[in-house]
Amino acid sequence: MSKADSALNAARREREIAEVSAGRVVDLVVVGLGVTGAGVALDAASRGLDVVAVDAHDVAFGTSRWSSKLVHGGLRYLAQGRLQLAHESAVERGILMSTTAPHLARPLPMLMPLLPMVSATQAQLSRGGFVAGNLLRACARTPRKTLPGPRRLNVTESLAVASGLRRDRLRGGLLFWGRSARGRRPAGGGAGPDGGGVRRPSAAEGQGAGAGRGRRGGA
Repeated sequence: MSKADSALNAARREREIAEVSAGRVVDLVVVGLGVTGAGVALDAASRGLDVVAVDAHDVAFGTSRWSSKLVHGGLRYLAQGRLQLAHESAVERGILMSTTAPHLARPLPMLMPLLPMVSATQAQLSRGGFVAGNLLRACARTPRKTLPGPRRLNVTESLAVASGLRRDRLRGGLLFWGRSARGRRPAGGGAGPDGGGVRRPSAAEGQGAGAGRGRRGGA
């Protein structure tokens, strides 16, 4: 498939809608191109399946467009006691950061400032949650160089991370690391004003994107 033929544009959309409407048999139809649908389409295409991916509007038009883009590691599920799901989320996060799309997941430091309104008990509970999240990381075999562990910061270090904090009675902070996906690209990069409609990724495109190279493919 040439570069021109693989471009997401109105002409390709109309051509492929016509092909599908004419009764073309495919292996899989994916409806909805948020981050989940795009990932399913990419995975199927990378395995050699003929995939039709459709969306009512555009790639990442809905929830995937407006969310925080934080790469979820299962800490919420751990708090709910859903241990198996928490571990699964942490494993999938590690795969995303190290294999599938390391170029799309940037380090995101998160600081909990220890201000007067945060009691010692609240600080200890929060620190316990961060340690539990780090334990999930370790159980998922995600290396520290990919996702650093949490640590306590002193006042000077906290102000270096967040210079707008009030210095008055600041006791330092708790630093916790996550990963944030860059914009809409993890859900396919967006198709621009001519996007949406039908997208049938080739197996070659799926394999390229799945290997973590900076190409759009599979969604």
